[in-house]
Amino acid sequence: MQIWLLMMLACGGGDSTPDSPERALSKPIAPVQKAKALKGALEAVEAPEEGWGAIFWRQGQAWKIGGGDIVASPTEAKKITASGEPNVCQGVAIKGAQKNAAVAIPQGTPMPKIIKTPAIRAHLVERAAWRLDEVLPPRDKYSSGVSSNAPSQQRGVSVGSVAKTRRHGAPPLLLATGVRDCTAAIAVLNSKSDLTLAYDRVSGICETLRVLPATQLDTNEGREFAAFNDTDVLLYRLVEGAGRVKLKRLKHWRCAAETTGG
Repeated sequence: MQIWLLMMLACGGGDSTPDSPERALSKPIAPVQKAKALKGALEAVEAPEEGWGAIFWRQGQAWKIGGGDIVASPTEAKKITASGEPNVCQGVAIKGAQKNAAVAIPQGTPMPKIIKTPAIRAHLVERAAWRLDEVLPPRDKYSSGVSSNAPSQQRGVSVGSVAKTRRHGAPPLLLATGVRDCTAAIAVLNSKSDLTLAYDRVSGICETLRVLPATQLDTNEGREFAAFNDTDVLLYRLVEGAGRVKLKRLKHWRCAAETTGG
């Protein structure tokens, strides 16, 4: 009996033989299952578009990477002047930019009108955090699963912004951003914040994102909006049609926080 067992082991028989490292590496990785809550939502598609620019602020100075001479913030658009050689993140220093300016629109585009968004009720912010939780990858073992009393801190998600976007002949949309475990979620929600219509996920973003509200920044179909913080600016186009909402990611700029002029 012992001899038979040794022969079986030597020939690789039996279910107790562990997989070799090579065999383990060759096993296919199971695809990440889409959350049931996202079944009807469309994931953003990358649609790179030239002519746009981003604004980064370092020590009170605004630096522009690309784009024309009109810059937009969550509250207004202004014309600026640029001077000097490219420095911070290959951007040029600019004057006249309003606080929190984030995007430079293509040269030759008419001055856009930025409509300020109203304050969002706390229960909608809390619901937005739940929707963002559905978009983001599952929490890792070090993430906090405890929800705080603050509506913007739920299920380990730190909500950056929830901004209302009005529509003609239809209920408004909500643009929500949140971060967990250095992955950001950008989501388009219905007016009750209980349904995700479109979304995007971007890794490597650890700080919360503000929103530049959706507005017609250029002459193309749809409205553009931005999600931004000190190190990242993401530009999207919101396209509506046939009862669906689509997101196109036009650009993503990144400028390390420690980068300063000199």
